Parts: sequence; structure tokens; C-alpha cells
Amino acid sequence: MIPPEVERRARWVLDTVGARDLGLGDDLPYVESAWEQAAHGERPEGDDLAEAFFHLARVEERGAERDRHGRFAAASSSLDPLDPPLERLRARLRLEPPRWGGARFAIALTHDVDVPWRWTRVGVRGGAARVKHAALAGRPRDVAAETRALAAVPLHKARGTDPNWRFREICELERSLGTRSTFFLLAAHRHRADGPVPEAYESRRARLVETLRAGGAEIGLHASYTAADDPAVLAEEQEALAALAGPLAGQRFHYLRVDPHGNLRELDRLGFRYDSSLGFADAPGFRAGIAHPFRPWDFEREAPLGLVEVPLVAMDVTYAEERYLGLSARAAEPRLLALVRQAAERGGGFAVLWHTDRFDRGTSRGWDRLYRRLIEVVGAAGGVCVSAGELAAEAAERLA
Repeated sequence: MIPPEVERRARWVLDTVGARDLGLGDDLPYVESAWEQAAHGERPEGDDLAEAFFHLARVEERGAERDRHGRFAAASSSLDPLDPPLERLRARLRLEPPRWGGARFAIALTHDVDVPWRWTRVGVRGGAARVKHAALAGRPRDVAAETRALAAVPLHKARGTDPNWRFREICELERSLGTRSTFFLLAAHRHRADGPVPEAYESRRARLVETLRAGGAEIGLHASYTAADDPAVLAEEQEALAALAGPLAGQRFHYLRVDPHGNLRELDRLGFRYDSSLGFADAPGFRAGIAHPFRPWDFEREAPLGLVEVPLVAMDVTYAEERYLGLSARAAEPRLLALVRQAAERGGGFAVLWHTDRFDRGTSRGWDRLYRRLIEVVGAAGGVCVSAGELAAEAAERLA
């Protein structure tokens, strides 16, 4: 006899991959030992369905070691991040993947707004420090790029412009390519990791909301560093940004400080319809082992949450920053576009993150061009680019 708990878990996995007409014990064998392994926090062997639950429910993250920011790393996972097991299960069951927006696949375009204004006094000092660091590291191209950026500061000051304030241009680019995106905005600064010069963000937040609204973009909450650990702070930030931007459907935790067994439940309680934080900071890939949106599993209730998780599969920082892959935009391009090809072949619906400080032609070092290239290649491959909210709303209907 199959325990009711296992029945519920298996039903969730099967419904998630679109196998609503199949059942455990009738159409798929029940391997008791594999489900016991999953219950004990071990990766199951000999049963694709039990293994799918293990990955989708993020069993391996329960009590797992995390980095200094409280994040679970790809390096700690038993997954091959680029070979999602839920998609292998879907193929083995001969199920067609969802066609988001009627297309072969969909990518949700998202932006985290961490530093909307670069050239504050602190920002100028930071630019000078980067020049020094690049010189000591023997990176002449970086020295030249940072020096050119600093040389343009007086002109920006005279014009009242800034290389990070490119929001209207980003919206216009996306509109010209037939798409729109989601911008996640910080509602408060409570920790040094939330960014420098909080007052520079605070004084421009209302103008930022107005600019994004005029550009037709979706606005979501970028919950601050400490909000990930404090439900009261999270609620306060939701209320503060909603007072400016209106009701917020979705959010992403700053620094991707998401805990599938903790703060996702708080988001659901606060009425968020989706989250898009579940990705690896240190590598591209499918952290939950699935290439499509899903409803996360709540072990306290032994049932899925109401909100939808839009998997975050790739971000510019992962490719570009020295602490991760340390690639140039040119070197990152084939890796990024390989994800697009994979989605075109197997189907997919997931998010990509491009920070808003990589869209000034003079300082972006090619990352602005790569973003445009991404959108163009997605369309040429039969996919669509949408906002995270659009993808989540369609997923919610499918997963009802």
C-alpha cells in the first residue's frame, strides 16, 4: 500500500510535468525504497519519479551548507545544473512541454535595480578603486575602460545624466523588439550589501517608478538583504513599494537569498503571485531540476504553495564577475545562447537576469549588445521573450 504522503508528493510531481492522467502504482511503479531515501534526505536511486520529487522539492537544501550570504551553491548540488531531471522525466513519459504564449519556449526578461545612479561621491571613489585593482591585477583593458568611464564623469555632472540611469532606453529597446520585461526595485536599504548611498536610491525611487510605468514595464519587489530573514521587514517593504507602484505580483530576493523551505512560504502568505529567486549565483542552470515554472512544495503543509516559482537560469553577474566565471561578454555569448538552443529543442519557460548597470554603451563592455543579441536569437529560434509576470500568470492557469 502506498502511503498517502507519497501519493501526494508523486501527484504534485506528475501534475507539474503535465501527467495529470497518470498515477503512481497504476501507470508508474512504486519503488518503496526510493521514496524512503527521499524522505530521509538522500537522493533516490532506481526511481525517476522519486528522484524528480527530491530535486523539485529541493530536499537536498534542507539543512544544507550555504555560502556567506546564506545561498545554496551549484557547487554543493548533486544536480547537473544544465540537465534538469524533471525534463528527462517529461520526455520519458512522452509528454509535450508547455508552449508558453503559443511559442516553442519563453524567456522572462528581468532586471534587478541595485544601483540606479553610479556617479555619487562614493561611486566615483569606487571607480578609482577599480582602476587601481585592475592595474595591480594586470588587466589593461579593464584599466582603460574604467579610466574612460571616470573621464566622462564631469560631462554627466554637467548634463545631469548617469550611465546607470538607462531605464527609458531599456524599455524602448525591448519595445522595438516586440517585448517587455520586469524590473525588481529595492524598497529600502538596511544592510551594506543593499548598495552604497541609500539616499541616492531613495531620492530617485518615485521617478524610477514613473519612468518604468511610462515605458510599459512590470515592477516587482527586490526584497532587501535582511528581508529574506525577517517576515515583518518583507511585509514592510512590500507595502512601501506598492504605495508607489501599485499592487505587486512578483518579487526577487536581493543576492538571491531564497530559502525554498522558509521565505517562499512568507511570500505566499503575503499574497505574492510569483517569485523568481530560485537560481544559482555561481553557475547558470536549473536549481530545481526543471526548465518551467512550478508551485514549490511546502513540507509543513505537505502541499504545494499557491505562488508560482519562475526559475532563474542565467544572469549577467554569474558570467561576468571574477568571483564566479569571470568571462567577457564575447566569451559568455556561446554559453548563454546554448541555453536558448536547449530550450528551443526541449522546451522551457524560465527567467534571465540582466542588471540595469550594464546598458550604457560606454561602460557596459559589450553586455548591452549581448542582451539585445539574446532577445533576437530567442525570436529566431521560435521562442518569445515576456515579462516574469506574464509567464507566471500563464503558468498559474496551467498549474491550477
